[in-house]
Amino acid sequence: MYKYENFIGKVLDGRYKILELVGLGGMAFVLKAEDLVMNRIVAIKILNDEFNGNEQAEARFINESKAVAMLSHKNIVSIYDVAIYPDMKYIVMEFLDGITLREYLDNKGALPWKEACVYILQILRALEHAHSKSVIHRDIKPQNIMLEKNGEIKVTDFGIAKLPNAPSLTLTEKAIGTVYYISPEQASGKETNFYSDIYAVGVMMYEAVTGQLPFTADSPLSIAMKQINQKPRNPADLVKTLPVGVCQIILKAMEKDPYARFSSAHTMCKAIEWVLRNPDVVFLIGGSNDETAKSNPAAVSIDMIDTSEIQNYGDNEIAETLGKNIKRQPNDRKVKGKKVNEAKNKKQVKKSRSFFPIIMGVAIPLLLVALVLGGIVLYKVIFPGPAEDKTVTYPDLINLEWNSELKAKLNNGTFGANFKIKKVEYVENDDFASGRIISTDPPGGHISKSASDSSNKYFNYDVITVCRKLEDVTVPDVTYLTRTAAMVLLQGDMYKLDVITETESSNNFFENQVTRTVPEAGSLVRAGDPITVYICARPVSNDTAPMPNLVGSTVSIATEKVQYTLYKYTLVPVENADGNNTVISQDVPPGTVSPSGTTVTITYSVKPDGNSMPDITGSNKTDALNQLNALGITINDFRAYYIESGDGTLEMLVSGYEYAEAIEIVNNSPFMESHKLTDETIVVYQSIPVGTKIGPDTEIYIIYGVPIEWEEPNY
Repeated sequence: MYKYENFIGKVLDGRYKILELVGLGGMAFVLKAEDLVMNRIVAIKILNDEFNGNEQAEARFINESKAVAMLSHKNIVSIYDVAIYPDMKYIVMEFLDGITLREYLDNKGALPWKEACVYILQILRALEHAHSKSVIHRDIKPQNIMLEKNGEIKVTDFGIAKLPNAPSLTLTEKAIGTVYYISPEQASGKETNFYSDIYAVGVMMYEAVTGQLPFTADSPLSIAMKQINQKPRNPADLVKTLPVGVCQIILKAMEKDPYARFSSAHTMCKAIEWVLRNPDVVFLIGGSNDETAKSNPAAVSIDMIDTSEIQNYGDNEIAETLGKNIKRQPNDRKVKGKKVNEAKNKKQVKKSRSFFPIIMGVAIPLLLVALVLGGIVLYKVIFPGPAEDKTVTYPDLINLEWNSELKAKLNNGTFGANFKIKKVEYVENDDFASGRIISTDPPGGHISKSASDSSNKYFNYDVITVCRKLEDVTVPDVTYLTRTAAMVLLQGDMYKLDVITETESSNNFFENQVTRTVPEAGSLVRAGDPITVYICARPVSNDTAPMPNLVGSTVSIATEKVQYTLYKYTLVPVENADGNNTVISQDVPPGTVSPSGTTVTITYSVKPDGNSMPDITGSNKTDALNQLNALGITINDFRAYYIESGDGTLEMLVSGYEYAEAIEIVNNSPFMESHKLTDETIVVYQSIPVGTKIGPDTEIYIIYGVPIEWEEPNY
């Protein structure tokens, strides 16, 4: 019996009568309940028992309640109550009568562009409110968007939201989220900001109007690499009837450079409102030289429409677009006024007289005033006076602590304008504490009359100089590394830290993986300081976790899912003309709990006579390329690093990791990147595991080691 079954029919905390289960996830389950005090139906999200005491899971659960408690918007799910007990944690929230946008898109496929736009518009309004409170959602995707029966949208699941004044992010928090929707900076483990949410909205809008995701591949890593490196196909290539303006909005939101995207959710809202009212609009993007766009009478600059002068696309317009009735708010004065007037008219119908003379007597003077004011405005438009110079004064940042929060404030206009930082330099200075700003260029008090970029939105700091003592080091993020790899990195010449290891129980990590460090990643410490590295020791359990649904997953993803459940697995390949290394069946049904160590047989499809991936690690570059060419395998990307001849440390450091993770690990290690390869260069990493069935279109990622005795690096 699942735990949730024990709640059905019971009254929780003497207030919430549990009615039924409405959702079941990996970390929590959601129950429909009746609030006996407020006499309303609510949803209660309860953390699963196995995550009580799990710091990361509890932090995420509490984070969601904190995030939503800061927000109050009709397009964001409301939270009514939160209970945190040692043995139980739950959130009481608004009950939503609808389905997820994911379910809706799966059923409908590509949506009419206007329908998609009004859904995206509501999501952006929710994000505009959240961003105004410095809350970044970081996991915008159709699964976290609820669509109610009347067409209203609700944004949910703020579990990994970035809150104001929150501590530095770990690597997993930076890269967390669904890979199909994460931004390039999120996929590469960099700092996330409001722009990351805008990118995710762009991906959702792309999917909504085309019925296809912009990037797909066989593995999450390949998708992440495409998010980072590839431009999406123009949506108009997939749906010929899409307005040009809609495609421009999507592609601008999905720019790789965060600063090339919309400057805010509000700006993107206004662009969508414009195209809804003017479907023939062709936006001018930045410093566009497109003469066709410029000559179009409907053309307008996409960077000049974030203004309140554009009337909001209202509820009535949304309802008309969707063909639905969106209920008026209880404080809608027109409804009340109509009822009162109707009652009065019934009583006074016989005494009614014409009010036409009175109306005309009032209307004519008002019309004259309007004409006069209109003439004044028109005169100012035709004969404008001298323009006032809008100036921006750079803030004084001296002795402020340089961190992601200050950077975000500079970016988002907190200091009166939007500032971008081109370069940050670290130097030693005895007069400042480590991490404090020593100087800026331009300096504080500098006055500028024009922005530094073509969009006239951003003012540049060419350099911000920060104090860093020569013996200071920043703790790297070693979460998810093995114990050995973490110790090699932390004790190496770059950090020289005194590593102390402790074990702790966790269901969210594999055995022997690093769960956290104290001090945490991003902390400033001195070489030689002690650092405690916590290593995962999976809790002893007589039972497995519920078996996940593996069908449709690639073999690598399926085996990763199974390893977290304490099941063992056996792989059985079945030849199929359309075989693509995806799971086609499992002999243990999803949701099954079994004795720990039970084996599940995973059957997956492979092409007939398919080749298997050989082991090319240790091979020199020429031999490895010859093997890959013979198999028809293409190298998608590679990196090379100098190694000492015969030293296997680099190979050990990256073994077993996805390519993007492996690169980040090496970049945070003492190994120096090489930009020259020789035939003696050897392979130390291959992204495709040995024995994997491969086809002629298979892509691989390689890391090479360049022995120093053959080629010295140039300093």
